[in-house]
Amino acid sequence: MWAHTLTVQSYQWLLERGWRRSGRYCYKPTMEKCCCPQYMIRISAKDFRLTKSQKKLLKKVHRYLSTGEKPWKGLEKVKPNSAGSVSVDMETTHCKPIMALTDGVSQERPAVPFCDNNDAHCLFTEIVDKNKPVEKFTSERKPPIKGSGPNSEKPKCGKAKQRRLERKRQKLAAQANIDPSEVILLPKKPAEKTIEDFLNGPMPDQPAHRLEVRLVRSPPGQQSDEFSKSFDTTFLVYHRYQTVIHQDPDDKPDRQQFQRFLVDSPLQTGHQGGKSPHEYGSFHQQYWLDDKLIAVGVIDILPSYVSSVYLYYDPVYSFLSLGTYAALREIAFTRNLMAVDPDIQFYCMGYYINSCPKMRYKANFSPSFLLCPKTYTWQPVENCRPKLECNAYSRLDETNAVDEDGDVDLASVAVLFKHQALTYSLYQMLCPNRKQDEAEVQEYSRLVGRKCSRSILLYRQSSK
Repeated sequence: MWAHTLTVQSYQWLLERGWRRSGRYCYKPTMEKCCCPQYMIRISAKDFRLTKSQKKLLKKVHRYLSTGEKPWKGLEKVKPNSAGSVSVDMETTHCKPIMALTDGVSQERPAVPFCDNNDAHCLFTEIVDKNKPVEKFTSERKPPIKGSGPNSEKPKCGKAKQRRLERKRQKLAAQANIDPSEVILLPKKPAEKTIEDFLNGPMPDQPAHRLEVRLVRSPPGQQSDEFSKSFDTTFLVYHRYQTVIHQDPDDKPDRQQFQRFLVDSPLQTGHQGGKSPHEYGSFHQQYWLDDKLIAVGVIDILPSYVSSVYLYYDPVYSFLSLGTYAALREIAFTRNLMAVDPDIQFYCMGYYINSCPKMRYKANFSPSFLLCPKTYTWQPVENCRPKLECNAYSRLDETNAVDEDGDVDLASVAVLFKHQALTYSLYQMLCPNRKQDEAEVQEYSRLVGRKCSRSILLYRQSSK
């Protein structure tokens, strides 16, 4: 469906019925017919909880920004050169020099990289003092000497933590003049760190790198000056991402395709009663590392959602896991908007495909919910996965709920005919010979739902 212009509220209603947009083109998969059904997935920003792997990722990026340390991906195999000797890159391998004892003098020897026994090119260094006799080791054990046992006059050994708790129990008992066995010490649970705690962690006075995230408006007619100035740089990052990550030919991701796909948008900026400090509509979130653009996240700000459209990045910085990191950043951005506008509560990650390994990572963001294709209600992803393992296309809602918004009165569908907004019943009166398009209008109203069928004008072409 081609959308010339849409209010953010109408597009949100479409999103909640499984629709997505690519530029101005809006689409909805026919899930019951496709081999890999695509379920809309959203995350509750307010209740979002970081997983262990996500915390490690945020720490990894923070460590890189503060110290410049890149993630260690393991040592490369040590290979002999043409001369038969072994060459080791001391800057890229994590090695420590070894101290050799020769003739009683401590000498520092070159560092030796650690390698597995299975490596055919392992390097071994053996230092033997020929003047020192070799000691012989035997497996004979001397019988243990029988002792007198523990000293009963000393307190029993225990962990330091337990001893501190016992002293605290006795102190509280003495203050309350009660028996220590009556004192109950409740364990203190450490406060769980939020995503903001990780992103806003302390940095040194002179960090190795500086990361800045800029939000710029992108659609034509609404573009900010900052987006216009950075357009060429943005396109170059997109071109590099498509050709390296997705293996597109060099001539495929051109400027026109980039404009249609990620710059054009039908969304309007205003929303009645909205409180978002950035208004609404389509934006680019630009990630600048030391004044160099390394990633761009395309998002839509809707009355209740921040919807992720696309992300592209410079493949040189793949070691930072920018796909997951940008998603975490966008969740944090949603939470910041929620503090100003409480209606914005959800972060939409697009489609989730259970049978696709590259898409299943989206369910790792908790709590996540999938849209039921029958009732258009949101269901917890942990309840949906067992169903999807059995059947790729499945009803996710286990209740007797029905699609109430799908019950549309055809006569009330809004159409645009000869530059005039009409109801479909009035359009039929003006064009009584056009009975053949009734099935098309019926299918359209079922797919978009009752609210959208009345708020969006369906274009009807006039006869020549």
